[in-house]
Amino acid sequence: MRNGVRGRRQMYKCKDCGKQFIGGQRRSKSQVITDYIEGKQTLCQLALRYKVSERTIRRDLGSIRFVYKIAKHKNVTIQLDTTNWGRTFGLMVIKDALRNKILWHKYVSHETIGQYMEGVFWLKSQGFKIYGAVIDGMRGLAQALYPIPVWNLFVIC
Repeated sequence: MRNGVRGRRQMYKCKDCGKQFIGGQRRSKSQVITDYIEGKQTLCQLALRYKVSERTIRRDLGSIRFVYKIAKHKNVTIQLDTTNWGRTFGLMVIKDALRNKILWHKYVSHETIGQYMEGVFWLKSQGFKIYGAVIDGMRGLAQALYPIPVWNLFVIC
């Protein structure tokens, strides 16, 4: 029921619990993040859509530390690779080879088989069925991924 006005905004009060609140629809931070990532919208477009300032959208996006959007396609062929910037900083990525979507990533100081296996185990724990893997020739990685068929891009003869 209505319960006065505060700064040109209508106030309401719940009859059951007695909680007072300002009317209108609230934006969901998770929906803002989903629109930003999957909808590929700019901050300005999101601000217009949700009728808030661009700074508010920035705060919503900055409030979440890590976002793991698990893909709806669970049968995948994966690509594993690491890109290094300098000697002690790199980004390890596992992505779906067919749909070109990043499924898992981790910032690393060095490329190791254990870190790749951490990503593969995480994917399996999320229900992914891995049909094959494409690797870049790291020694021992094909043996570590054993039951999974492996295609090596850089075979040294």
